[in-house]
Order: sequence, then C-alpha cells, then structure tokens
Amino acid sequence: MKYAEQPLKKKILGFSLIGLAYWLLSAPALAETGDDEIERQAAEARAFVDSIEPDAELQTFLSETVERLLAGDRRARQAELGVALIDMAPGRAPHLAHWNGETLFYPASVVKFVYLIAAYAWQEQGKLEIDDDLDRELTAMIYRSSNVSTQRVLRTLTRTEAGPRLPDAEYAQFRDRRMVVKRWLERHGVTGIHSIHPTYNGGGDLFGRDVQLLEDQSVQGGISNDEETFHNRQAMTAVGTVKLLALIAADLGLSPSGAAEVRRRMQRDLAKQPYQKWRIAGGALKTRDVEVYSKSGTWGPIFADAGIIRSPSGRQLALAVFIDSTPAYRGGFIADLAQECTSALLRD
Repeated sequence: MKYAEQPLKKKILGFSLIGLAYWLLSAPALAETGDDEIERQAAEARAFVDSIEPDAELQTFLSETVERLLAGDRRARQAELGVALIDMAPGRAPHLAHWNGETLFYPASVVKFVYLIAAYAWQEQGKLEIDDDLDRELTAMIYRSSNVSTQRVLRTLTRTEAGPRLPDAEYAQFRDRRMVVKRWLERHGVTGIHSIHPTYNGGGDLFGRDVQLLEDQSVQGGISNDEETFHNRQAMTAVGTVKLLALIAADLGLSPSGAAEVRRRMQRDLAKQPYQKWRIAGGALKTRDVEVYSKSGTWGPIFADAGIIRSPSGRQLALAVFIDSTPAYRGGFIADLAQECTSALLRD
C-alpha cells in the first residue's frame, strides 16, 4: 500500500514552518529566557502539538504492519503492546497513527529522555547550568542508562533530596516540586507522561519520601504495581511519548541549539552500541541513510524504545513502542517495526 502525503491545511502550520519561525525569532539562543519568551515557546509548542492529525492512510499502514509482524511472532502476540507513530514531512501537518497508543505503560528507562529535555529547558530558563558535573550525569543517564545518575538529575531539576519520610507540610512541598517536569510537559501540550520519579536500582535506593510519594493515592496520572502498594508509579503512553519526540524533532519546546543537543545525546551508533540491534536503531539503520535518536527501556516485563528517525531529506518519524509481557519479551518486534516504517515512509 502506498502511503500518500497530503497538503498542508492553511489553518495549521507544519513543523518545518513553525521551526523556521522559531529559529528566526530566537536565534541566537538566549542563555536565560524571560517570562514572555518562555510563554511564547510554550504557546508555539502547544500549537504544533494541536496540529498533529490522525491520518487514515497512516493508520492503515501501521495497523497492517503491526498485525503482520504479530502474526509471525507468537511471544509478541501474547504481550500487551502500545505503539504510536508520527510522520513529519516538510510542508504539511504531522500525521499520527497508533495501536493501543493511549494506554499507560511503565516506561522503565525510556523516561530518562524526558529528564534530559527538562535539563536543557531549565538551562535556557536560567534555572540551572549544565556544568561539567551535570554534563557527566546526563551522559551517564542517557548513554549508559545509569539509574544513579537519573536520581541525581531529577533531584537537581526538582530541587529535592532523598531522605526519610516527611511530615505533612514538608511532604506537600516535596510532592509539588516533584511534579515540575510533568507540569512543564503539560504546559507545552504534552499529556500522557507521568514523570515524577527517578529510576531505581533496588537494594536500598528506594526508601523514605520516595516511597511516600509512590504510595500517595492523591496523585493522579500514574499506574499501580501488581501488589497495589505503589499507586502512582511512572507511566507513559505511546501517543504522549511521540508527541514529545516530535517537538524535539521540530526544534520546539527548546531553542534549536537546545533541541540539537538533546538529539546529539540520544543519537545511536550500532558500531558502538550493538545491543541496540533489537531496538529502533537496529531496524531503522538497516534500511536507509538515516539518523536515529532514541532512548530504550528494559525492566522485568517491560521492553520499550522511543525515538526519532531522520532522513537526509528532512522527513522524520517519531516512533514509540512499549511491550509488557510475562514472561518477559526480548525479541525483534521493535527493530522489525522500525525497519518497516523506515523502508515504507522514508523512501526519499
């Protein structure tokens, strides 16, 4: 089936036009962004997210592709699966398709790219400086997927510390500060991402006020664990995830230089990261002369990846896949889907 592009609707700006307008208005990037500029960036991001259109042809392509891949993969058929895809071609509004894309999944380490984006947003707003120490933590968080570094990064972003349980008034402040990244996402039009916790190694790094927050039933938007002792664990939908990726692909939400830095840190190289062969990079890089910027996640029953696939023509895909399965799935579905999407949609 040929997936046809559709012309840009006059009432909606395509991502390339929005990105160009943003570049003209913001270059060179400011080291510290004033309140008016912060709101302008947020409004521009919301307009872009609002312009993302469900597309019938893309939906048919994705549904048929997922069904065909599942037909040949018994283990994947037995899993709970969430997939979302945004196709961004210059000159028209972005197109969206998904498979169970509004369902919340525990994202494992995929959430780390959210905190990477937030770090650059905070720097542009003058709230922090990415100095040598924070730079090392961000590298370890994304490239090595360090949970310890993720804990340090989130504490820096939220101005919180680990420690014992807190009295009510102090806990309320701790809880409010931990919501700051999620509020930033929502202000930029991105919902379906409950990003208020770091990731943990176990063995004692989850305790005290972090447990207090996970147990808090008044916090909305997360998911429970199987034992229902933690009521608002980290959670992401595939649709929310690709909308955030699309912002970074379009140089929105951050300055163009900030978005480029995020992509640089997320860029995949199979020669240096051969373990990515089962993920988006492993499939997309087989097929075309493309670049892949992604963050994968693996934990217990979770096998996930989310990333941007960029062709030399400027056309881009944002793809997110969450697989939840017991026993755990560690097969080729994600790579196969990325290969199919790249081959079919990035033909130019």
